[in-house]
Amino acid sequence: MRQNPLLPLFLAAILASGLACPVQGQTLAGEEVWRSGTGDRVLAVALSEDGLSGAAITGERVYLFDENGTTLWSYPVSCGRSVAISPDGEHIAAGGDQLLLFDQNGEVLRRYTPASRILGVAVAADGRTVYAGTGAGLLVFSPDSEQTAASATWSSGTEDPILSVSIDAKGSGVVAAGESGNIYFFSGDGRLLWNYRTGSSGVRAIISHDGSTVAAASSQRAVFLLNRHGRLLWKSPADGRVTDVSLSGDGSTLVLADGGISVLNRDGEAVWRGVAGEESRCVSASPGTTRIIAGALDGTVSVFRLQPAAGPADAPSPEAAFTAGPLPSPGETTSPEQGAALAPAVPVAIGAWLAALGWRRRRGR
Repeated sequence: MRQNPLLPLFLAAILASGLACPVQGQTLAGEEVWRSGTGDRVLAVALSEDGLSGAAITGERVYLFDENGTTLWSYPVSCGRSVAISPDGEHIAAGGDQLLLFDQNGEVLRRYTPASRILGVAVAADGRTVYAGTGAGLLVFSPDSEQTAASATWSSGTEDPILSVSIDAKGSGVVAAGESGNIYFFSGDGRLLWNYRTGSSGVRAIISHDGSTVAAASSQRAVFLLNRHGRLLWKSPADGRVTDVSLSGDGSTLVLADGGISVLNRDGEAVWRGVAGEESRCVSASPGTTRIIAGALDGTVSVFRLQPAAGPADAPSPEAAFTAGPLPSPGETTSPEQGAALAPAVPVAIGAWLAALGWRRRRGR
């Protein structure tokens, strides 16, 4: 029987695509790059797109760290709750009783005092547009004004206080998560496109850098993955109380703060676990998930570097990695009708197959 000459190319594409992100059966190895202390419990952290600048906020101060964990500056805040960094690392937003926007040197560029406390913040790619979740809904501040006192460009009332806010790279998708378990998806100009009710309280949500995927987790031990249109891909119970969630740029990897740090692949399988301080409360990952910053209740801020595990002989210590997933396989809780996601390797392999087919046809002309 004659072998199809494109078959080796197809198989090679599948193998290569499996290295791009953690898939079923693949684990990660991680190491702590640096650790610093704030002296107070850390309530939120953020990481720049290149993973080299990190920020943290406590109830009383906001901090900016360099790639070695050195504190570049800190600034006093009142009832701090949230922090965000622009993709280029040049602007930092802090939320609490006030919204503060800093440059990378710690100078206050904007200041706003809302009617209710700011619980979540996000900074757009322009570094100056800030999205803020409050007890009354979502507020957005435009960079147009040159005044130090900021004013809201648009706002949207919600059914519950907004605990977290996230935006995609283009600013066309804005995700906000409510205290009573609602996930809101807005367009870039403030139109509510859909609202997903999780049935859990204390939900935090994030949208991937490319805007394709939304991940959410609740303090009632539940994890959710949805597509951009609000369709549930899977839901799975968590092993512990989840207080924060982050997501890779393409939506293929989830990072949870669940007392420790748990990294899941797109199928919901655990591929790495780390420990940061006494109890990890908040996490943020770079788009490639090569670096993760975590904050703990004992005031510790840590950054970890991740890479594919070399194999069983080089497996990290139990504190650095694990293969037994505390989360059941999403296949047990999601039917095909709910839109179970394709493994990341599949679309890459299909694309390689089509490209090779086109090359062969051109060659035969």
